[in-house]
Amino acid sequence: MSLSAMFPLAGIITLACAALVWAGARRVDLPQILQPRRLAPILMLFSIAVTMLAFIEINPVTAQGINFTLAASVAVATMIVQGIYAVGILRHGIQGLGLFLLPATAVPLLIIPLLPHAHTPNWVHTTSVLETGHLLVSLLAYAILTLAAIHAVMQLLLDRALKRKQLNMMVQALPSLLEIDRHMFEQVWLSTWLIGISILTGLSWQWIEFHHFALLNHKVLLAMFSFGVLILLLVKRSKAQWPGRVASRVVLSAYGLLLLAYFGVKLINSWLH
Repeated sequence: MSLSAMFPLAGIITLACAALVWAGARRVDLPQILQPRRLAPILMLFSIAVTMLAFIEINPVTAQGINFTLAASVAVATMIVQGIYAVGILRHGIQGLGLFLLPATAVPLLIIPLLPHAHTPNWVHTTSVLETGHLLVSLLAYAILTLAAIHAVMQLLLDRALKRKQLNMMVQALPSLLEIDRHMFEQVWLSTWLIGISILTGLSWQWIEFHHFALLNHKVLLAMFSFGVLILLLVKRSKAQWPGRVASRVVLSAYGLLLLAYFGVKLINSWLH
């Protein structure tokens, strides 16, 4: 199977898993073999396996170092998010998180073949353990913050539905506001630490490699802005000064900054050139 078909295949498998979760939320009668609790973990693991095979086909590891292309980076970040979710459903069963996370992770897999120069080393070529570690920590931070952002969306939807007293099946399938809030801030706390480590390792690599800090680099600035927003959120959280809906919007803002830092600007530059 060609590389251009493997990533979309993983995306289609993920969408099939999403359809099962949505059917379960709508309480659609399904055969025993198609019950989300039984089939969803299998489909998720299958999707991760196909994504990993496609990632290997990109041949990111060379004798000179590791090529972090735009396609490879999106694939790694998506696999991390899916892996965390797969572990979650294996341990705790299907929850409302999959209603939004599964479609959100299917989209990057479907569009990877359409990314500009997706199969050439056009992004970052790492030649040191420090630089490679920096990029992997950055992608892990992005993946964790992605989960926090999805929880933020769920919190906003559930908060609005409760205020309007519109408790449809989808809303009833979501966890409680207290549970969503707890998971979201656990992920915010972890992603904040990871972003801080990513910034430090990135600056350390710059000093070792170039003997100066490129603080005005768009990636560094946007990552620092995202880190600052998350620190402010955690401080306000400790003082109980922001309600849940404000905290959710702040999480989404920080996620947007990090998304732009890691992928957005590079994608725009690739299209322009």
